[in-house]
Formats: sequence, C-alpha cells, structure tokens
Amino acid sequence: MTCSETGRTYSWADLRSASIEFGKGLRALWKWKKGDVLALYTPNSIDTPIVTLGAIWAGGIVSPANPLYTVEELSFQLKDSGAKAIVTQKPYLKIAVEAAHKVGIPENRIILIGSSQDISRRHRHFTSIQSTGYTGQYAKTPIRPKEDLAFLVYSSGTTGLPKGVCLTHHNIVANILQAEYVEGSQWAPHGGYDGKGEKQLGVLPFFHIYGLTCVVLSSVYSGWQLVVLERFDMEKALQAIQNYRITFMYIPPPVVLAFGKHPSVDKYDLSSLKVLHSGAAPLTKELTEGVWNRLKVPVKQGYGLSETSPVSHCQRVYEWAKFMGSVGKLLPNMEAMIVDENGKEVSDGEVCLYCSNKSLLVGLTV
Repeated sequence: MTCSETGRTYSWADLRSASIEFGKGLRALWKWKKGDVLALYTPNSIDTPIVTLGAIWAGGIVSPANPLYTVEELSFQLKDSGAKAIVTQKPYLKIAVEAAHKVGIPENRIILIGSSQDISRRHRHFTSIQSTGYTGQYAKTPIRPKEDLAFLVYSSGTTGLPKGVCLTHHNIVANILQAEYVEGSQWAPHGGYDGKGEKQLGVLPFFHIYGLTCVVLSSVYSGWQLVVLERFDMEKALQAIQNYRITFMYIPPPVVLAFGKHPSVDKYDLSSLKVLHSGAAPLTKELTEGVWNRLKVPVKQGYGLSETSPVSHCQRVYEWAKFMGSVGKLLPNMEAMIVDENGKEVSDGEVCLYCSNKSLLVGLTV
C-alpha cells in the first residue's frame, strides 16, 4: 500500500505485523473484547487498513463513517453502533471530539492515524497503541464466522436515518472469494504493466462498502499494489496513474465521465491503464463509449449493495462491449429474483423498464 502524495508505503508483511500489534494494543490498554465497536471517521489513508484489520484481529467490529459528517450525524452513528473508540485524523479532531463528548466516549479513546500527531498528547497516535506484555500474552480472538460481525456499515437506505448493515466475517470473505473468481482470473496471466503485478488506484472512499471490500480488502487478498488517494481529485488521479503505472480502478460513473471529458486527461501518459470498473450507480452507454473512443480503455460495470458485502453482479472484461450497459452476471453461489415495484416476480421474457416502474433486484442470498 502506497500513499500517492507522500510515497509512504507498507509491504504486505508490514501491514500484517502492524495490524496484529494494534490489535494487541487494544486488548492490552483497553481490555478490548469480542463485539466492541471501533468507529472510523477519516478520509482514505494507508493507515486505515491497519486499524481496521487490527480491531478485527482483536475480535472487534469496525464501523466506518463519512468524514464529511457533521457532529450530529457522527454522534448518531457512534451512539447507534455502540462505538467504544474513534479513529480519525488531526484535521477532523474537532468534530470527532465534540461527537465523542455527546455520546460519552472518553477523549483518550480518540485515536489518530496519518502523519500528523497531537502535540497536546491528549489523543494517541495508532502507532502507540501497543502491547507491553510478552509476545505470547495476547492471541487472536476466536470468532464464529457466520455469526460474529466484522463490519457495521451505515447505508442511507430509502427513508429516515441511516441504518447499520450487519456484515459477518463469512459475508465479507465469501464476497471477496466470489469477486476474485470473476476479477482475479482476468489478471493472472498478465502480471501488470511492468511484470510486477497489478496496481490499483484507490479513489473510492474506504468508509463505503464498495471501497472497503473491492479496493482495500480485495487488494490485500489478491496481492495488488494499492496506491491510495485521500479523496478523489482528477489531476492527482491522473498524476498517480502516470507515476505509478496504474493498471485498473474501481470508480463511480461521475469519474467515468471525467475520463471521457476532462481536458487534463490528454496531458498524461495513461498507457498502463487496462480497464475501469464502474459501480455505485447506473452507467450509460454514452459514458462507456466516450472513454473507449478517447483512451481505448474498456469500462465494465457491476452491481451490489451494502447488504451483499457488496458485489452481486459483475461484467467480465471481455464482455464489456458485448453487453454494454449491463451490470453483468450473477456472482457464483448467489441467487436473485427480479420483481416489480409491488414485489411480484417478473415473468420470464417480460420487459421491465427500470426508470418507469422501478423494477428491483431483491432476494439475493449467499
């Protein structure tokens, strides 16, 4: 994992050892136990996977929150999730402190990540959350994969306040393996632009299930280099693609539009880019064709939701043009049903116009 702006990097071994050390520190300092919730209130950082995996190693549940939340919005998620501590960055401390105070989280349980530390020393940097005991004193917390939660992500849903989506270890691992079957197989013979493996640019927000699973966890599992942008900026994204020889990206449709229309695209060498994968909202044929006509880079599409951890459908690269506009095929070991707005199953061969009758895809099971 590499920070696109500072060049700061973690190898796979660094990530593993730092995550375990953080998990041991939670147990040693705060008696962290299975089911305790660690909230994240931070933009993208290469430190995010460490605190995420460390908390899970200690048996905890991770609940990421949008770093643009107000005090009231963050307070709601902290209270609703039952968070015991918060991870943030220095520029976001003010809101994190106010929200923590409102829900009764002690200020000494606000943890910082990133390069900046708190000179007042009221808030620990994650690197100081360490075990002081001997090596074998703390072991990974045993979990029941199909019952114990790994993540509590919040989805806006359709009505009312955001709702926590409970995702077990089994949910997340299953989806990574399902997606790997579809996505991983297309990369295996190639070895990346320089023969050293595939390189993904991480522009999706890590607090969202799309970025959390498809960007962070899939990169760790598949061995992809992940170059991280704190937040999306077209100029910085183009610089990173050129400098790090990025081979693919997971993005939403507005970013697809930028690759097709943004004037700065022509100033950079994007020849390493092999494919763009779009999700989170419907992608039009016009946007797909716009990128292909300009860059000769295929854009494929997928579909999912927080409740499915998240991917349920995905196109293969070689089918991007054959089924342009489609979200692809159902992932292995899933079942789905197409229903109309009244919840009635649509008959075989019946035409459903999504925009007119709001046909829904429901009943997804793993």
